[in-house]
Amino acid sequence: MKMLFAITFSVLTHLHAENKMAEIDGYFAEYTVVVSDLKTEAFEVLNAKCNICHRKQNPFKIFSLKNMERHAPKIYKQVFIKKRMPKGNKIKLTKLEYEKLKNWLNTLNSH
Repeated sequence: MKMLFAITFSVLTHLHAENKMAEIDGYFAEYTVVVSDLKTEAFEVLNAKCNICHRKQNPFKIFSLKNMERHAPKIYKQVFIKKRMPKGNKIKLTKLEYEKLKNWLNTLNSH
């Protein structure tokens, strides 16, 4: 007789879950892996704080989940090196938003 075990892991907020099935010694175990999705968190920052101006001022550089990795080196340069973005005094990144962008960029090793 095979048994089914359910195990759930949870980590922080803004989570991404995947259901998986594993067989161990003839027993099947279904488990859910919950991990922080750094790319999604970074996109939320880009969309909320960057795309607002880009839509008006630079419509050819709107960030999406599909193109953001291609723009990663420029994002790093403009936000963390030159500190030119976001422009103006109206839109500021919080410390948490900077961390989300930096954590995502660090996973790419493209800067």
